[in-house]
Amino acid sequence: MSTATIDPKQATPVGYELNITRTFDAPRELVWKAWTDAEMAKQWRGPRGFHVTDFVAPATPGDILLMAMEGHRPGSDKLVKLSLHGTTLEIKPPELLVFTFGWGDRAAVGLEGSPFKENVVTVRFEERGGKTIMHFKQAPFATEGERDGHHGGWNSAFDRFAEFMLAEQPGRIPDPEDIPSELHLKRFFAAPREVVFDAWTKPEILAQWWGPTGFTSPRCEFDARGGGAIHIDMRAPDGTIYPMSGKVVEFYPPYRFHFTTSALDKDGNTIFQNWNSVFFAELEGGTEVVLDVHVMNQTDEAPQYLKDMKEGWNLSLYKLADLLQPVTATN
Repeated sequence: MSTATIDPKQATPVGYELNITRTFDAPRELVWKAWTDAEMAKQWRGPRGFHVTDFVAPATPGDILLMAMEGHRPGSDKLVKLSLHGTTLEIKPPELLVFTFGWGDRAAVGLEGSPFKENVVTVRFEERGGKTIMHFKQAPFATEGERDGHHGGWNSAFDRFAEFMLAEQPGRIPDPEDIPSELHLKRFFAAPREVVFDAWTKPEILAQWWGPTGFTSPRCEFDARGGGAIHIDMRAPDGTIYPMSGKVVEFYPPYRFHFTTSALDKDGNTIFQNWNSVFFAELEGGTEVVLDVHVMNQTDEAPQYLKDMKEGWNLSLYKLADLLQPVTATN
């Protein structure tokens, strides 16, 4: 991600840039089809809590792209209908898709005015070992906050996309030797949403369940607001300390929040960095929590830690269940 700069020939900022790289467990041809086939795109486009009601897919340069979706505005129970439009600039199946992106009503998305009425989305698809690496870029944004808001929205849509790809390949068997780069879990807690949300975001409660069985968190700092800092030290049963830093990107209590985490070595260097999204939905009798995690970057040392990522989260959530009410795994 870049910071805003000023072009000496212009009076407006060059802007902020959003970059996302995700790896999907699906062949490139299927990933491409899911991006460009209208009926498939309706199944995943839009963040969690939204569903697409209309989608006009691009086919050739100059084609108009239209999408309408409805769902709950972040941080409220208000139902909103959103629309976006664009024009296809370049299309090269199954490798490259470039299009402009603009909201029909920026105020409906919670955005103020901007010198950029539209920006440009570039998506490149790279096939590697039967999987697809997606390189996504969107720019320019007028403010860092606007960029980060789109970061959360797109990542949430890509979480849904990862699930959709798996559903489209019912016979696909994951390689047990693979190091995971994505994690998607759902849990039901028989407790009110506000109570469950507090357990995730109040450090005095968070410290009681964060980490696998046998681990403790002697240092647990969580600044519960957008831009707030996170620092958690986990102590293993043998006394080894595993430090982690992070940042709250978006915070909408008690509905959802996004945060980054960086596992650190003994010198404070990042071993790997994850993007995390947590959604809280009221259901009869309690709260469903949806956790999405994806690895943004990693060092050569990271795989030895990432191979146990799913087990670590599962064990942590069982500890959370002990603090609340019995928990039921739904996937």
